[in-house]
Amino acid sequence: MKNLTLFSLLLFAALTPSVLWAKHIVGGEITYKFKERNGSRNVYEFTLDVFRDELGGGAAFDIEAAIGVYGKGSGRLYFEKKVSKTSESPVTNPNPPCLEPPEVSVSKASYIWTMELERDIESYLIMYQRCCRNNTITNIVDPGQVGATYLVEITPASMNLNNNSPTFKYFPPTIICASSSLKFDHSAVDTEGDRLEYSFGLPTTGGGTDGQNRTQPNGCNTPAPIPPCWPLSSEIQYKLPYSFSNPMGGNPVIQINPTTGIITGTPDVQGKFVVSVFLKEYRNNVLLTVVQRDFQFNVAPCQPLVAGKIEAEFSTGYYRLKSCDDRTIQVTNQSKDRKNITDWNFDINFTKDSVVRFKAWEPIIVFPDTGVFYGKLVLNPNLDCSDSIKLQFKVFYTVKSDFTFSYDTCKSGPVKFTDVSKSNNGRITSWKWNLNGEKDTIAQNLSYEFPTPGVKRILLSILDEKGCKRDTFKDLTLYPASQIGVKSDRIACTPAEIQFTNISTPFDSTYKMTWDFGDGKIINSFNPKRLYSTPGDYGFKVKIISPLGCETNKSYNNFIKIKQGATANFSFNPDRLTSLNNTATFKDESLFANRWNWYFTGRTTRAYSQKQNPIQIFKDTGSQKIQLVVSNEFGCVDSITKLIDVEPIVTYWLPNAFTPNEDGTNDTYKGVGFVAGLNEFKMQIWNRWGELIFETNNQYEGWNGQKYNKGEQSPQGVYLCVVTFTEPRGKRTELRSYSTLIR
Repeated sequence: MKNLTLFSLLLFAALTPSVLWAKHIVGGEITYKFKERNGSRNVYEFTLDVFRDELGGGAAFDIEAAIGVYGKGSGRLYFEKKVSKTSESPVTNPNPPCLEPPEVSVSKASYIWTMELERDIESYLIMYQRCCRNNTITNIVDPGQVGATYLVEITPASMNLNNNSPTFKYFPPTIICASSSLKFDHSAVDTEGDRLEYSFGLPTTGGGTDGQNRTQPNGCNTPAPIPPCWPLSSEIQYKLPYSFSNPMGGNPVIQINPTTGIITGTPDVQGKFVVSVFLKEYRNNVLLTVVQRDFQFNVAPCQPLVAGKIEAEFSTGYYRLKSCDDRTIQVTNQSKDRKNITDWNFDINFTKDSVVRFKAWEPIIVFPDTGVFYGKLVLNPNLDCSDSIKLQFKVFYTVKSDFTFSYDTCKSGPVKFTDVSKSNNGRITSWKWNLNGEKDTIAQNLSYEFPTPGVKRILLSILDEKGCKRDTFKDLTLYPASQIGVKSDRIACTPAEIQFTNISTPFDSTYKMTWDFGDGKIINSFNPKRLYSTPGDYGFKVKIISPLGCETNKSYNNFIKIKQGATANFSFNPDRLTSLNNTATFKDESLFANRWNWYFTGRTTRAYSQKQNPIQIFKDTGSQKIQLVVSNEFGCVDSITKLIDVEPIVTYWLPNAFTPNEDGTNDTYKGVGFVAGLNEFKMQIWNRWGELIFETNNQYEGWNGQKYNKGEQSPQGVYLCVVTFTEPRGKRTELRSYSTLIR
């Protein structure tokens, strides 16, 4: 076995030609060749190939690659080495045939060195670490913070056999086309003929984003650790529903054959998908080598360079066209891309043994007879980038769609529609009528009464047993005489304004309508109003003339009964109410009323009375709503609402002397009066030297002659009292009084 390859390639997904690719490390591989033995050591030539995309901004190739050799079991670092870059070159990767994928550019840097390894020690891991992956990867968590480790494992058995690593056959495709089946040969070749096994596995992390500030002594979290770190402190985490064994999904799911290494499936999600393939090499069932190859499949929308298509129904592999008119079919060619199509053939089988070729881009084909014919369209025949589609033509006789209609011009009623369609292909199987958008039906013949007049467009579509369809339409002018209809209130009370509503059918604005209410006046209106002030029974006449001159008349005798209405009104006394004078007498002044309902509504109170002239005491101040609802023996009802203001009154007087001698009489000094609703109260007492000796905000608290009611006794004498407060309606009041303290 000559080469063992560790490969990590970014195959990006969801790309379009306008996307700029990030310039990240997108993959790598390590291979080795056995050179010779040197005592107890083997001499190997190792090659590290690292891959990077060229269409974005980011890290360049390392000038020197830091290589580490670890013992797999012990974790011991045996060697570390810096290897200079040997070469750099672009990678040529062919596009899918006849498809135009998004633009991708990948380059490769190679690092080659020689190293001796001691035999019979343990399995060696030769590795290189680099951060970071593309931050728009679809299937792993936090991809922009995760790097990769490219490594190969060489077992003692491999070293004793002077074994060489297997090499993968092909460079993976940089683009996979979404919704197109994938079949990529990911197998390797082994010159010694050893058995190879393939499987998906968990990708390996490596490096980090710590820059110049190393968080660990050996810089494990730097973009390119020197030396590479082992064992790793974390593993890559997949986003649900993805996992290392199901890294891409797909329908069918993307999978690898464990024997052949062929990856198959159909990717159905555009995105960037990290995939890790483990290659194990066995000889006589003894493990020699393990290769871990990480790469990212790049699933993108691809544009076909040549694709056949015509304007027609497509089913079961055929584009299907049909003619029901003179055996002629014109093909509308929608094939693309026209600039990539240099030649084309429409080959039509007119008979079993006769093929007629048409070279026009959109040929007009006249068939020799009715029947079913087959053919194909071939684009770029005999070229690598070509395409073909299969065609089916069904040719039938002409179908005629037609109908008649009949109705009485001046009589409102149904219109009769009769189908007279014909088909030479056989029986007609379905009918679809559209009556001016007002009614749809599938009956062959029908009658329909239109609710409105006007010009009606009638459409009939028929379908025969061969699937041939034909439409026809006719306009029907329909202005029959109206069936007069009127609605309004039938019973009302004076004064009554009656709204009359025209419900005649058919009817529209082109008809003329007149109303005669018997008072000598003719009203030209569709929906008139009329005021009735006198009780009695009233009728009227209506006349309608259609645009074609069809006239209809109708009389409505004693149609409306007008009753004597009640009129609500009242007055009250006194006309000014206060919180000190809050009783009012209400006087009914209604007309034609014999029942009374009074509703008294204040801020917090409600009262009700059925007396004709009630007396009401208002416990609330402010605006009071008074509503009187009256009715009479005819059931006529009327109401009136008035507002009464009950003014809140505040009275407050200050005495001119008091005797704080604790005899129970006149011991405190405070104001008296009606103080409900009083706000922002303050009382202050000053002595003759201008000293404030008492103050309160409570209108019910008085001064007991002591300083602030608890200090030393004030001497007999004259004191100034100042009281300020705000009345219920916002008036600010200040009172001053001199009061004598008598001991």
